[in-house]
Amino acid sequence: MTSATRFTLFAAALAPALALSSGPAGAQPSFDCGAARTATERAICADPDLADLERNMVAVYEDLVAGIGEARARRIADIQLERRQACEGDTACIERQLLTSIGIFRAETRAAASPQVVPPAQPAPSVQPAPSVQAEAPSPAQRRSQALQDGFVAMPEYRRRNVQGRLRDAGLLAGPIDGIWGRASEAGVEAVLRQVRERGRGFEVARPEGVAALYRFIDSDIFYYDFLPEAAR
Repeated sequence: MTSATRFTLFAAALAPALALSSGPAGAQPSFDCGAARTATERAICADPDLADLERNMVAVYEDLVAGIGEARARRIADIQLERRQACEGDTACIERQLLTSIGIFRAETRAAASPQVVPPAQPAPSVQPAPSVQAEAPSPAQRRSQALQDGFVAMPEYRRRNVQGRLRDAGLLAGPIDGIWGRASEAGVEAVLRQVRERGRGFEVARPEGVAALYRFIDSDIFYYDFLPEAAR
């Protein structure tokens, strides 16, 4: 399959026919406009800036396909498509989702291109005598807080910002969307944990795997539909 053919197929699946034939002459997304079906597609067709942004997104997607293969890239893109279509014609929402898609595609492309560097082996440290006074062991609450922070900072910046954005849209974060861990972010994550416990679900946040699962949950469609008020979707 040629790159041009793959581009056409992706465009048709990602947002079928995103421009109305009766729309503004300058609004030219990457798709034929004659068969727009959804409010989101029609909004992109009617707005030249959104159309330009959509074309940019598809170009970045092509780089992602070249970097990780079409099957993996398509799985990532399908999630973004569903979220974009959920905007239901809200241009601010569509713009935000297009920009998010571009950021995710670029980050995944860079990650695929980055060589895996194995750090050189370090010499074994010399054994020092134990101090006479042992440091106090961290409490369970301190270990939990540290585990949540470690899991957060281990994510790429676009995911950290996305998690914060989800928390804010759910009314659980009062701080900035800056990708930086702080008291506001910790309070928002703790609020999620309380609410999921009330719903009979839990995450083993004492373990790195449990923390990673928690952040995937916040980034999931289940969280989107169950925790975000309809006005924030």
